[in-house]
Amino acid sequence: MNYKVDTDFFFVFSLLFLGAIALFVFVYVALQYYFRLKTHQRRALRTKRKQENYKQIESKYAKRKLSKLTANNQKLKINLKNDLEHILKSDENKFDHLPSFFSNFETIYPTFGQTLKKIIADITANELKLCAFLRLNLSSKEISMLLNITPESVNKARYRLRKKLKMNSKDDLIIFLSTI
Repeated sequence: MNYKVDTDFFFVFSLLFLGAIALFVFVYVALQYYFRLKTHQRRALRTKRKQENYKQIESKYAKRKLSKLTANNQKLKINLKNDLEHILKSDENKFDHLPSFFSNFETIYPTFGQTLKKIIADITANELKLCAFLRLNLSSKEISMLLNITPESVNKARYRLRKKLKMNSKDDLIIFLSTI
């Protein structure tokens, strides 16, 4: 038995065999890459959807919380107005009711006093009270009745407060205090 192998046929067959193996490996690697790419895209899309859902839930929660806080603030503002009316109408000592009023004021505007102290380092307690009353948009007459001083004294205190804040007479003090 004498088999003679044709070298040209063997060479072509070897090249075809190696080409088929290379093609098979290339297709296998390409398919793996394609499937991983698709899986990565699906995961990215799923993550994006989860983030969007989380943002929607977070915004709904923030809106709910804001509406609850707004409702509570409205209740407290009404209580503040009622407290002020009660203090103004009462004939007895008004100074007994002012601490409860200022504690309610601090619950509504918790950063008001701290912010004013940052703006004016040497602010006094009476000036803080005046600022609180001005923040509530009370007139000089009402403030004078609450603090048991004359309306002219309230105007002088306003003038001194403007000087400390380095404000012009044209600038509105109440608008400035309402932004704090």
